[in-house]
Formats: sequence, C-alpha cells, structure tokens
Amino acid sequence: MLNPEKYMKRCHELALNGLGFVAPNPMVGCVIVKEGEIIAEGWHQKYGEAHAEVNAIKNLPENFDFSRCVLYVNLEPCSHHGKTPPCSDLIVEKKFGKVVVGNLDTNPLVAGKGIEKLKRAGIEVISNVLENEGRELNKRFFTFHEKKRPYVILKWAQTANGFISRWPLS
Repeated sequence: MLNPEKYMKRCHELALNGLGFVAPNPMVGCVIVKEGEIIAEGWHQKYGEAHAEVNAIKNLPENFDFSRCVLYVNLEPCSHHGKTPPCSDLIVEKKFGKVVVGNLDTNPLVAGKGIEKLKRAGIEVISNVLENEGRELNKRFFTFHEKKRPYVILKWAQTANGFISRWPLS
C-alpha cells in the first residue's frame, strides 16, 4: 500500500465539500485506488442522500472488478439501515480487497460494527489513518456522540481588569 496518508488527505478534502449540507451527519470523503492511482472519488453531499462510499462506487461501471482496489474513507462505513442502506453491505457486495479507514464511528448504531462486517467478509481493514485530522474535521459529530452534548464555541471579551464592557468592542 503506497502512502495511505496521501489518499486519506484527499478524503478529508472531499469531505469538506459537504460542510453545511450533511449535518447532523459527519462530513465523509472516499477515494478508490487501483495500482496507486485514484480511479473514483465521492463525498457525502446532502443529509439523507447517498454516502461518500456509494457516490464513489457509482462513478465506476456496474460490473467493475473491485477485488484489486483499495477503498479509502475518513470514517468507518455505516452498518445500519437509516435513510440509506448500510455502506458496509455495498463494500462487501463489491468484494473490495482492502479498506482503509481514518476514524472509527462513535455513533452507537455503528461503533465498530461496520469494520467487523468487512473483516468477517474477508476484507483487509486498516484503521486510524490520520485519526487526529479526522477528529478535527468532524469535531461536532464526535463531541455529540462521545460527550453527549453539542460542540460549543464561546467568544468572551473583557477589559484588562476583568470587567465586561457594555459596548461591543468589535
């Protein structure tokens, strides 16, 4: 496997295309690589619609041989039925040779089940590639599922002696 970080960075770049469109879902990007070349890309474009893996796969012919391909995705493929079917089922159906995952999904509906499904199907799985960068990309999603609260940013302005002005400073 040549430079998994390179392809995971591309997943992060693609995922950012979903900013403002996919919440409360996480931003996810996916690339499919064959013999060191990216042959397909996709990202989760809108809440309730196809996920990144599906969008990347549909860019290739229906009867394409995925067995010598590596699928890179910045978040563990989902394993449950929600508004869309499980991405892990599609990956198994297409018989990918290897899947590289950036972050494990902390949503209790997934939480390792997607990776387990892939491994049971005989697919090699590598996880935690550029994990810190992936957590930063989806910090709102991870905060919600891990800390059971929203991600909050607070802006506070005070004078040097600790008082809060009545008038806005900026």
